[in-house]
Order: sequence, then C-alpha cells, then structure tokens
Amino acid sequence: MNLANAIKSALCNELKVLCREIHDLVSPITEEQLWAKPINPGNSVGHLLLHLAGNLNHFVGAHLGHTGYQRDRDREFNETGRPAKAEVLQSLDDSVATFERVVSALDEDSFLQPHPEARLGNVLEALIHLVAHFALHRGQMTYLIRASQS
Repeated sequence: MNLANAIKSALCNELKVLCREIHDLVSPITEEQLWAKPINPGNSVGHLLLHLAGNLNHFVGAHLGHTGYQRDRDREFNETGRPAKAEVLQSLDDSVATFERVVSALDEDSFLQPHPEARLGNVLEALIHLVAHFALHRGQMTYLIRASQS
C-alpha cells in the first residue's frame, strides 16, 4: 500500500469508527433527549448530528466531490422541525459514505492541492481537520447525553 492509499484508508476508517460510536451513543436515547438542550446556551445532540452531516456534505461532498450540495448552516443549529432520530442518523451515515467515496477517489497529487475553502489549507489538512471536528462533536454528544439523563 502506498502512502496516499494509507492516508485515505486511515481517514475513512477513523470517520467510520466515530460514526459507529455516535450510533451507539444515540441509539438508547429518546427522541426528546435527542433534541434536548441541557446546557443553555448550547446545542442538542440532534443539532450536532445535523451539523456534522452538513459539514461533511459541504466541505467534502460539494467542494471536493462536486455533489451540488447546498448548505444551510443556520438550520443545522436552529432546526425546529425535529426530524426523527432514524432520519438524522441516516443523513449522518450518508455524509460519511460521501466522505468515503470522495476521499477514496482522490489521487496522490490531490492531497497537496489547496482546498477550495482556503482557511482549511490543502486538501489533506482539510480532511484531517474535518475528522478532528467530527471527533470533537462526538465527545460533546457524550457530555450532552449524560447531562440530559441526570
């Protein structure tokens, strides 16, 4: 395996592990707990799930994969319709699948090209940032779920 393939595999595998962990966290909670905001001001687990899906769909799907995804970042944090847990988790799974599809198709030279969102640096730096961002919010979900159950 060459370095580019090892990088792609590591990024995709880590994101899939984090996504499985999120499913494990969210599976036992109720729809009410999904949308609860136990810390004010703050986010609900449901809003963080919307945010993670939107983030991957925007920075990887739209920017690198040219999917045409149109992001509504405000909705990610202010959704009042409260979609069902299954729907939100499916959206997250779809965004992780998009990440894997787009990243797997990158060639070695693509990693060193500037990401279309300049503040993220090159494509490799952006992908590392996005996986770390996903992990950060996964940790926040653990805290929010614990806070909502006390």
